[in-house]
Amino acid sequence: MMGQATHRLKGNESAFAFAPFAPTQKAFYIKSQNSSSAKTPLLLSTEKQKSTTKKRYTDLVKKIISEIRSGEFSKIVAARVLALRKPASFDPFALFQKLCDRYTGAFVSLTYIPGVGLWIGASPEILVSEKPTKLTTYSLAGTKVIDDDTDWSAKEMEEQQIVTDFIHKKLSKTISDKITLKAPVTHDAGRVKHLLSVFTIHHNGKSIWRKVVKDLHPTPAVGGMPQRRSVDFVSREESFDRAFYAGYLGPVNQNGRTDLFVNLRCMQVTEKQLLFYAGCGVTSESNAEKEWLESEKKIDVLKSLI
Repeated sequence: MMGQATHRLKGNESAFAFAPFAPTQKAFYIKSQNSSSAKTPLLLSTEKQKSTTKKRYTDLVKKIISEIRSGEFSKIVAARVLALRKPASFDPFALFQKLCDRYTGAFVSLTYIPGVGLWIGASPEILVSEKPTKLTTYSLAGTKVIDDDTDWSAKEMEEQQIVTDFIHKKLSKTISDKITLKAPVTHDAGRVKHLLSVFTIHHNGKSIWRKVVKDLHPTPAVGGMPQRRSVDFVSREESFDRAFYAGYLGPVNQNGRTDLFVNLRCMQVTEKQLLFYAGCGVTSESNAEKEWLESEKKIDVLKSLI
């Protein structure tokens, strides 16, 4: 989606939402598409970013494990960025089409807001999906490469259960309607796969997606647990600003539907760089080297198509 954006959304007004990771920052809403954007020069950020080194990332994971074992947290998502020089021939629209062709089960997006940035992604994770009388949300956590046929480990099961328990507790506090939960299943997402549980709420037709988003974002699947302290921790300890990585995006109030996705498997395009983002859920049973390798696999979802 491309075009001018605002922070205001009135009632059931239709728009495309694009929100940052930080819950204290407001979402953008693109209300009209500029059909000529692809033919005009894109105004991209000139700021340069450094890649997260392996040592810095594994040291962060080890610090998180220590914090968890001391009882400060139950889970934290450690994220990293890979900064590559942008090839002279790079075409964001061509990459978007490749992603559409390759990852048919993902929410593939190209979002450009002048003065804000250009982001491309192929997200496997729904934040909320609402039809006139039903809302669905995901608990998605735990990661393995797609050809790994071994059983899910205790660490991966624990990671997913933390997210599931958080969502159920939050929804139960604010939603009076019946909540249905499906047990976790394996969900393929390109070159990796995850554990997925699905929450469904049947309601009276009065839209609740804004309330649910406010309660859940950012979930422990991208931040950690406890929710707010984990967000503060990663904002302080990571070597970069997540910006729109692990935020959310998607159409709202379009023909009676709202479909918002977590901005994962994504990258930012700047004037001279391609910035790839990935994060891994760390628990007391995590291994720093394995988390690094997992982040490499997630980054490769997009990087392999450049």
